[in-house]
Amino acid sequence: MAKDLSESPAADPLFGAAWAAAGAPLSSRSWNLPLINGLAVGAVIAGVAYRLWQAHLPADVLRQEEILIGVGVVLGGVAVAARVAKLSNRLAVQLPIMGSAAILAVLVLGTAGRWLGDDLPPLAAVSFAAVFLQFDVGLHSRHFGYVFGVAIVGLGLLWAYAVTQLMVSLSAVVIWTLILMGLGILALLTSRSVERDLGVQVERQSSLLATLSDLGEGLVITEKGRFIAGNDAYVTLTGYSREELAAMPSLIDLAPADDRDRLAANLARRLGGGAAPARYTSALISKSGRRVEVEVAIHRVTSRRDQLLTLVSDISERLRAEAAERESETRFRTLFQQAQAGMAFASLDGHVTTVNPAFCELVGYSETELRTLSLVDITHPDDAAALQDAMHSMLAGEEEGRRIEKRYTRKDGEHVWVDLTMRLVRGADSRPLYFQTVAVDIRDRKRAEVLQAARFAVTQALVTSPGWDNAAPGVLEGLCRTLDWELAEYWEVDGPREAMHFVTSWKRPGRDTTAFEATAANQTYRRGEGLAGRVWEAGGPIAMPDLAGDPTPRSAAAVASGLHGIVGFPVRSGRRVVGMISLHTWAARGLDDGLVAVMNDVGSQIGEFVERKRAEVALQDSEKRMRSVLDNVSDGLATIDQAGIIDSGNPAVVKLFGYSEQELVGQQADILIATTHRSAFDNYLQRRLQLDIPVSGAHETMGKRKNGSLFPLEFVVSSMQVGARHLFIATLRDISERKAHTDALEYQALHDALTGLPNRSLFGDRLRQALLAARRNQKMFGVLLLDLDRFKDINDALGHDRGDSLLQEVTARLRGVLRATDTIARLGGDEFAVLTPDAKHPEDVLGTARKILASLEGPFAIADQMVETGASIGIAMYPVHGDDPSTLLRRADVAMYVAKRSGGGYALYQPEQEAQTLRRSGLAGELRRSIPQGELVLHYQPQITLATGAIHSVEALIRWNHPREGLMPPDRFIPMAEETGIIHPLTAWVIDAALTQLCKWIEDGLDVSVSLNVSPRNIEDHSLEEMVARALGNFKVDPSRLTLEITEGVAMAAAAAKALHRLHEIGVRLSLDDFGTGYSSLLYLMRLPVNEIKIDRSFVAALASDPDSGAIVRSAVGLGHNLGLRVVAEGLQDRMAEAVLLEAGCDAAQGFLVGRPAEEPEITALLMQQAGLTKERVTESM
Repeated sequence: MAKDLSESPAADPLFGAAWAAAGAPLSSRSWNLPLINGLAVGAVIAGVAYRLWQAHLPADVLRQEEILIGVGVVLGGVAVAARVAKLSNRLAVQLPIMGSAAILAVLVLGTAGRWLGDDLPPLAAVSFAAVFLQFDVGLHSRHFGYVFGVAIVGLGLLWAYAVTQLMVSLSAVVIWTLILMGLGILALLTSRSVERDLGVQVERQSSLLATLSDLGEGLVITEKGRFIAGNDAYVTLTGYSREELAAMPSLIDLAPADDRDRLAANLARRLGGGAAPARYTSALISKSGRRVEVEVAIHRVTSRRDQLLTLVSDISERLRAEAAERESETRFRTLFQQAQAGMAFASLDGHVTTVNPAFCELVGYSETELRTLSLVDITHPDDAAALQDAMHSMLAGEEEGRRIEKRYTRKDGEHVWVDLTMRLVRGADSRPLYFQTVAVDIRDRKRAEVLQAARFAVTQALVTSPGWDNAAPGVLEGLCRTLDWELAEYWEVDGPREAMHFVTSWKRPGRDTTAFEATAANQTYRRGEGLAGRVWEAGGPIAMPDLAGDPTPRSAAAVASGLHGIVGFPVRSGRRVVGMISLHTWAARGLDDGLVAVMNDVGSQIGEFVERKRAEVALQDSEKRMRSVLDNVSDGLATIDQAGIIDSGNPAVVKLFGYSEQELVGQQADILIATTHRSAFDNYLQRRLQLDIPVSGAHETMGKRKNGSLFPLEFVVSSMQVGARHLFIATLRDISERKAHTDALEYQALHDALTGLPNRSLFGDRLRQALLAARRNQKMFGVLLLDLDRFKDINDALGHDRGDSLLQEVTARLRGVLRATDTIARLGGDEFAVLTPDAKHPEDVLGTARKILASLEGPFAIADQMVETGASIGIAMYPVHGDDPSTLLRRADVAMYVAKRSGGGYALYQPEQEAQTLRRSGLAGELRRSIPQGELVLHYQPQITLATGAIHSVEALIRWNHPREGLMPPDRFIPMAEETGIIHPLTAWVIDAALTQLCKWIEDGLDVSVSLNVSPRNIEDHSLEEMVARALGNFKVDPSRLTLEITEGVAMAAAAAKALHRLHEIGVRLSLDDFGTGYSSLLYLMRLPVNEIKIDRSFVAALASDPDSGAIVRSAVGLGHNLGLRVVAEGLQDRMAEAVLLEAGCDAAQGFLVGRPAEEPEITALLMQQAGLTKERVTESM
């Protein structure tokens, strides 16, 4: 018998496949069914034939039974051969089988009829056919088989009864016979189709079973809970062999004890046919004792009611992942609510759905109110289009997110600038779900940008203009456009007349203010008169927010023109007011701190520019008169007519360009200019010649000699009247040497003067570039920080010169082992940094560290002495240890200290090292306690005016009088203080201690100032301004007597600008320390509110031995003076260097030649000696 498929669990294809594979092969595949079909239909035909034969044929035909037997045997043989050839499923082969069956049935039934009567054979034939047809079809489709079988049996019985009782005619017999034959043939064809379909289904189910086994799902068949069979995945999951599983009383024993009762109840209900879950979760204990979380799915094997087919899936990883996801969701919700940045979620049409408290605070709405609005509703109208464009672009799939700067409109109407990061979140099917936004408040930055833009606009107008008359319109326009004013005027002080008069103005296009502007013509003010006179008298800004209440004629004209708000700012040259700038607007508007700060800077900048240009005019006038008679000067001189034709040239021009004077005369002046620079030169020259400007700025271009060689050329044009002829004198100067000095200064700004290696600034830039490239290409790279071992001892023992030689030798060895793509830099002292941008694996970086250490193993020959040093190397990898420059450097530094504490070698950063570094460094806690315990002291190093040799200032230098280690220099504890945050109270102590001593000196009648170094951390954390202001207020000291020294690298950072300007406003002096070792942006330097620069000691120390250092120092002095800054030289140690500094015009110096750092009594004695005082005289005068 075949197994019945009608109860196969079609609802679950996997279990259907498993169930089919587990069952026995369908008996419909057996060989005898086609033959049964044929015999069954043949039996019907036999019944008809017998009836016709009996009723209508003569009796003698019956005697021919022998012939029929022969024919039947032949046809039976054909049927057997067809079955053997596997062709019996075709109707063409079935027909011979039917025929043979019919003839055999006639013989058999004919014989039986003689014994049993005439009625039995037809009835038996029909019944025989109906039963087997029903049975065959029923094997493949129970429903179809039942209906069809019953129908055939019923029809067969009726037909047999009618025929045997002779109740129907012969034609009816034939018709009914054909109908029954047709039904038999239809059943046959249907059974073949069903059999083919079932064969395909079984093949599919077997394939799915094989696939399931390949996927590793555990599959097991049990009988009343006992193991019958299982696949390899189930055996592997449990850890038991099949024999061990079969020996178990029940597989429920694999479950934890507290879950077995539930599983047993489920099994009982399942076997009993009751309601029980087909899927549930549980656990099993493997042979090794490991608990495995599983999902179980059970189905009953239909053919065996006591057997179950079970699929067991290991869901341990899934459960862990779900738990991690829940934890991640909790963390996200916490971060979302506590985030400082405003975060919001919006639907696809932009309507707000969820916001955090920071977002509500940012825009001034409650969360309930925001849910009724869209992102566009709270966006500034001018920014709405950009926001909508971003949303449409993301919805179109053109980008995943966008970062924009935009304005929100708060509930109170204020506009808030934010840095908005917006992203479209999509589902697993890539279908858009919602928008996610993060908004960072950038109002302060935008305000600073506006003010900075104003400063830049003024600076740009000044540096690109030959004089104030040319620069003034651009300056006024820049102020109006950047600070959002409508009209600006410039008024200038006429010294001899003691009055201020109008010079020029600029206004935005639009409204007509002609009537107001006309009131300025021929108008003058004395001190205290009008806005200009009042600003002149006050020496500070004055605001008139609303002119409507001012009765003066100019105010009335302004109001009539629509102008209401006005502010005036002085333009100063030093402390002297030389002019005024007034700003006008349509609405009432007054002063704010930012505007005052900018205009104070701008006023001083313009005043210095005007005075400098006036001095230049006077100088140029003098030179013009002199050049008419000089012919033997070193600079080339040529006269040019108004058409730009050379009229004459002095010997210096002939020597400079290689042409004879005859060859030059009559040529266009641009014959002296390189072809690539002629267009710009011609424009410059034509403006000067056609406008007949008597004084003009120098034009730098590229000169071309007769032999074709090129050189940097400075070209200055001035006018001269020679009789009736109006000529122009061109001064031509080869500035190759000056350019070389400038290039050297630029190079020194980015390189270490001693080793020629990139300095900290250049290394930081290359580190940032490497980081961007690594992010873009998804690569890694390494950062190595290297600190020489025993270098301080060597330096102290052999002297600084030999210490410098050692650093140079170390540099040479390091260069020899590093690749061309690596960057090595000297960060300062004996600290180096290496960047390996092409590292593909951490081992590559470790290999570089090993090569570095190996290169330093041999002794160094320094001044006929052999010295040895090693290195401690700390390594950090991007992106594993950090994804920004500061983090990578800090963690490489932590690793370096770990390596140093380990006795040298190298160390790769580990997360626990930072905490260990602080824990192991007991100095951190001791340093924090050193302030209240009075362990800190100040030493002072004098600074002299070079021209007089007099001490005018002292630098306060902190020392730590450690209870165990004695007097410690700052480099031993300042870095730790900066890392731990102790630097802030430390700096406060230094300021208070220095000002305390300064007050004592002032009380003693000593004219001295004090300077001190401040940490970058003080600048970065914006704590210094408040600290200094509080201290100055407490001690009542003139702020100008206090100088704060900031390194060039810190000062050039964008974040420091605001702090420096605030300090400048307080009145303290600012000094740019270590000048020449940081950035080289001269334009940025011009904007800094510094008062002096200190040339780095490395340049000063090399003056005696390196001619290039002398050129660099001279350039630095010239640059400082051109910028109006005082220049101080650090590290002065010998008289030869002092002579060079004096010759270069350096203002001041400090160093061992001047005096070593000393305690207060020694410095006080020096100051009193200089002042001609004694302690007794001071006491008597009090």
